[in-house]
Amino acid sequence: MMRILTDTGAWIALADTTDQYHEKSKRLYLAIQKRNIQLTITDYIFDETVTWLHYKIGHKTACEWGDKILNSQMVDMIKISDEHLHLAWTFFQKYHDQKFSLTDCTSFAVMKLSGITTTFSYDAHFSTMGFCVLSDEQMLDSVTGGINAGII
Repeated sequence: MMRILTDTGAWIALADTTDQYHEKSKRLYLAIQKRNIQLTITDYIFDETVTWLHYKIGHKTACEWGDKILNSQMVDMIKISDEHLHLAWTFFQKYHDQKFSLTDCTSFAVMKLSGITTTFSYDAHFSTMGFCVLSDEQMLDSVTGGINAGII
């Protein structure tokens, strides 16, 4: 089963109807769901997403989306281990010329150590690190080879 790391920005775009990527992210999410692709997140991404939603949209929305993520059968949450954190810290220190957050670096570490090559994100930092960044359905078709295509 294909796994895609889903970044904070994608969750925010899904939840925030005023986000510039809201409609695009909804279509991509539905396409991913139709293809039965596993979405992987980390506890750091979960924290960052719920915190952002709480401060920018409100507590109710943060709780609703937190529940959706935690209770979704298609979402697998990876807890950041010592190994992830040490590798993330190495990335954070090494790429001093980039504006990577520590959460970004933990995501890179999880992807590298788990063999995940693709992310649902609107953050160019992932492509800087050599990962495939999905931001629309056509990109998903190219990554999956059109498996179960024709959904929308």
